[in-house]
Amino acid sequence: MEILNPSPIHKGLRLELVDELKGFAMVLVLLYHIGGVLGWENWLHGEVGVDIFLIISGFTLVLTSRDIPVGTYLKRRLLRIFPSYWVALAFYVIMNDWFFGSNYSVTTIVLHVLGLHGFSRGVYFSDISDSFWFISMILAMYLVFLVVRARLADLSHILGFGMLLTVGAAMAYMAASHAGGLIQLAVRIPSFFIGLIAGQIWTSQKSNLKPSRLLVAGLIAITYLGWFKGIITFYAVAGLAMTAAFLLAAQYLKKAPEGRFLLAAFSFIGIYSYEIFLFHQPLMRDYNFYVFRVWIGIEPSNGELAIGIICSLLLTLLISIILHKAVVAIFASFRREAAVGVPKVAS
Repeated sequence: MEILNPSPIHKGLRLELVDELKGFAMVLVLLYHIGGVLGWENWLHGEVGVDIFLIISGFTLVLTSRDIPVGTYLKRRLLRIFPSYWVALAFYVIMNDWFFGSNYSVTTIVLHVLGLHGFSRGVYFSDISDSFWFISMILAMYLVFLVVRARLADLSHILGFGMLLTVGAAMAYMAASHAGGLIQLAVRIPSFFIGLIAGQIWTSQKSNLKPSRLLVAGLIAITYLGWFKGIITFYAVAGLAMTAAFLLAAQYLKKAPEGRFLLAAFSFIGIYSYEIFLFHQPLMRDYNFYVFRVWIGIEPSNGELAIGIICSLLLTLLISIILHKAVVAIFASFRREAAVGVPKVAS
């Protein structure tokens, strides 16, 4: 079967809608973590925001990086991830040791610096910040993209490879009794591949889907994972559904002033979403409780915690803006422009 797109998106184009979607995803993650602090029932499942980030990542890599040299690609991707992450890592290593006496081992610090903690023993998975596991995942997906980018037009290859990788990662974490890696990392791999497929379809005039041994092997493996191991990769489905819902809603929101204001707010958050993701959780949870229990000497109510959350989010936003602008300024000569001579568009 051939999938034809007579009007593909211009490769390298910077889409404003991507920033809006990032902001929406970040708000979902924030609501999820706020609910954890305040003890809300997790009916919204805002953790699906992580899957939206992975879908966006796969999509934008196809849009901007499918044809560039490997060295250039790695330099740009690593410069996007590591500088801000290392600042956040150093911040929490020092702060957690100062306030909580964490005294992290050399092993955990080295693993985190290299971004390998997500693939190590469970004790290192999230011992500095619960959010840092995502660094290991996105670094792995950047390498996966290099492996598959020459075959993006063959959707059977992408689907089969993605399913086999998901099952392999899930089985490895289950064998290691590593619940964090299984639940948070392995089952989210399909979300990235959804982004790759979406990027291929929307940026190319022709894509192919045909029976292949790799596709059949992937289907058998993913069936085995669900049928015999009880592991269903539902996050990818939810992430796709929430992404589609937002894209549909955005078409109506931009028709009204209030809707355009909301989209502009999402876009603003989206620009700084990576830095917000790195810093927000410990500040609004661990340090929020610390201030009330240790500095003030009370067991905080939900109302008091909510005030602390607002303050911590304002601090997070301030840190994120400063750090983002600093990293962009320092590494401006190394970072690729979204598209030379192509303006940013709304959709």
